Amino acid sequence: MPSDARFTGAVTAMAWPIAEFRAILQGALAQAEDFLVEQAAGRGERASRAGVELGGFAAGRIDPARFADLFPAVPPVEPAALAATHRAAAALQALRDRGDGAFLVDLPRGGRLGAAVGDALAEIGRGFGAVMLADAVRGGRYRAAEHDRLLDPLEFRAWSKAARRYAPPLIVSLDGADLHAGALGDYADGREKIVLVVRGAAAPAPLARCITPGTLVLQTTDGTGLDRVAAFDGPAVAAVMPEGSAVFLHDPSAGREPWQRLTIRALGDLPRHAIGGTSTWQMGEDRTMLADLARTPFAIPVSGGPAAPAMGADDAVDRIAAWLINQTGLPGR
Repeated sequence: MPSDARFTGAVTAMAWPIAEFRAILQGALAQAEDFLVEQAAGRGERASRAGVELGGFAAGRIDPARFADLFPAVPPVEPAALAATHRAAAALQALRDRGDGAFLVDLPRGGRLGAAVGDALAEIGRGFGAVMLADAVRGGRYRAAEHDRLLDPLEFRAWSKAARRYAPPLIVSLDGADLHAGALGDYADGREKIVLVVRGAAAPAPLARCITPGTLVLQTTDGTGLDRVAAFDGPAVAAVMPEGSAVFLHDPSAGREPWQRLTIRALGDLPRHAIGGTSTWQMGEDRTMLADLARTPFAIPVSGGPAAPAMGADDAVDRIAAWLINQTGLPGR
């Protein structure tokens, strides 16, 4: 894991959604292991367990061995289904044993962000597949041709709606030159959270391209706001940027209009040279689009003519004040 304190801070901020996913993983693994233990139990062991469960009232009245045969804790399954459950449990245990490493990506210089995120989520998708495979066996629905492939890496676009709702966050460390935010739009669904920790020079407002009505988007230089990313009930993309970058929050819960949802603390400095194949013109376009989305749409009346075009809140205050003074007819206005 990168030693950058910002990276460690991002992992800490995402602790709750990571814990939620781990709880799902651990619960599914416990169920699979209990199922395997029961399948492996001999007749005597099952009878003994049934006797304990029936209690003293049944002693001498109910034969625990016959009861266990008639009402097994789990129905017996074919060897192929049993082997599939072992494989599913092994996949769940392997993902669990990776610890935080399952949710962290250290992108080498020149790496492709979209591909790295896709690969990491495909491995997590294998965990969801293992949950579904074990459930199919326990429910008597297992079919080898249909279910064995669930243990292959499962790309995000093949995830179910439920899986996307319980998707764990990813924290990615990368060079600013490799931050091509357009590749992240494919993963903005369910409750997926992607947090980028950016090294070195970067475009000022790369995440402007990720803003959509239902996606929380955050750019910060000190980690402020990551708690809101973790708690947001929907998809989110965040970046911990170098100093001098744009700082903004697009919060879908703040209103229906873009200017209501978007809060900009700084627009950032526009570099003089291209960064990682992104030209200064492209960087300027992102920065301008960000400012345009935040502009308050006030229409200012003009004496004797139509309303002036929409403008920002600061300009609107000055124009409204001037207009009101003009309407008083006071001399020396």
